[in-house]
Amino acid sequence: MFLERFVPARSERGSALVAVLGVFAMGLILTTLIVSSVVHGLGFSTSSRASVQSQAAADAGISAVRAALYTASNCNAQPTPGVYVSASSPTYTVAVERNNGAGWVTGCPTLLTSQVRLTSTGTAAAKGVSGNSAGDVSKVQATYEYLIPGVTPSGVAMYLHDGAVIEANSSLDLSEGGNTGLMVKNGTLNCDKNNGVINGSLMVRGNLAFGGSCEVTGSAVVTGSTTLGSGRIDGNLTSGSVSPNPPGSRVGGTYTQSAAAPAIPDWTNLTYQPSDWKTSLGLPFEVRAMNASCSLSSGNLGGTVSGYPVIINALGCSSGLSANNNTTVSLTSDVVIFANKFDFDGVNSLVFKSASSASYRLWFITPDNGPAGDKSPTCGSGQGPFTVKNGFEVNKPISALLYTPCAFEGKNGFTWNGQIYAGKYSEIKNNPSFTFVPVGAGGVDFDNATVTTQVTKPQPGGLESMRNIDG
Repeated sequence: MFLERFVPARSERGSALVAVLGVFAMGLILTTLIVSSVVHGLGFSTSSRASVQSQAAADAGISAVRAALYTASNCNAQPTPGVYVSASSPTYTVAVERNNGAGWVTGCPTLLTSQVRLTSTGTAAAKGVSGNSAGDVSKVQATYEYLIPGVTPSGVAMYLHDGAVIEANSSLDLSEGGNTGLMVKNGTLNCDKNNGVINGSLMVRGNLAFGGSCEVTGSAVVTGSTTLGSGRIDGNLTSGSVSPNPPGSRVGGTYTQSAAAPAIPDWTNLTYQPSDWKTSLGLPFEVRAMNASCSLSSGNLGGTVSGYPVIINALGCSSGLSANNNTTVSLTSDVVIFANKFDFDGVNSLVFKSASSASYRLWFITPDNGPAGDKSPTCGSGQGPFTVKNGFEVNKPISALLYTPCAFEGKNGFTWNGQIYAGKYSEIKNNPSFTFVPVGAGGVDFDNATVTTQVTKPQPGGLESMRNIDG
């Protein structure tokens, strides 16, 4: 036993080494996991930071370029016209596109532009690491309306508030007026005698009566009664009642019995406000008084500077504005004539044409001085109808708008390219020829029956859309 105390115990050093190696391996694995997690977290964190920075840079580009487009010629003054590049942080590149009515085109807006689109590419100041580059670049696209000073076309071809009579080989082409070319807000539309043709559609809050072989090539919506007689509506008819009933072949489309009122804009009060009339560059029209004769004569009519638009104030003519027989007025610019009435009833042959091949606009305006916002025409004391006799012509490329709270009396034929807005019951008779051309008027929006504020220079308008895009 004594000797056994001196026998060496069995060695355990190998077992301890295994344990140590196991702990070391576990530590290595944990370290690898921790490092991987740290690297991944760092990559995610830097990617998120880059995404925020690039988005902010892209948004800043949109804001900066929108502001720059308020300055004339700024867009074309860039080293590459239509492309803005930031000079410092935030870093962005913005491409400008315009829409002139025929789709998007790369480049700066013009005086024909209705929309601008900005595509901004923003780049992060500190990019993502460890291959996390998704947030390094952001793209934002914003579309704005583009506002041009000057007269904006609005309204339908013929707005006859209290109704009218149309007869005797009348030819009215309202087809460019969208869904509806002729509107009667509160009255009766009579289409009488001999082959009247209304090329377009109608809305009547009142009655529609055909007393002869009148044809409407579009559709008609009538709140009251429709008397077809020997006339025809090629499209659909919606009316409170119809005679004959059923209408049979007198209606080419579908007849629907309904007295529901169609959406017809209210009457818009247009007054004498020269400040409402501006050029496309935001400059005011020239204003001058009508000569003492209060009569138009043959020769040129236009601004003092050829091509520059002019307002002629004939409101001081107590008997209204008239003209000599056989008068040809040659326009050298856009012309606005204000008068309390236009008395061309005793004039044989009054022709308005362009002095050159240029297209000009002509306005005949009797102001409505009734209560603001009364939504109805006021033909006031001293005011009277717009009357024409034989041979009254507004010839292409001239387009004209008539606005009067009184009546339009075209009793003996006329040729007109443009628009007619008349407040009182009107007459369109004896071989008239009318073709719709959108003109509009300064300071008003006929489509929405509102008074508008003129912008003073070309500029971006309201935001229409904004989104992030790929690429």
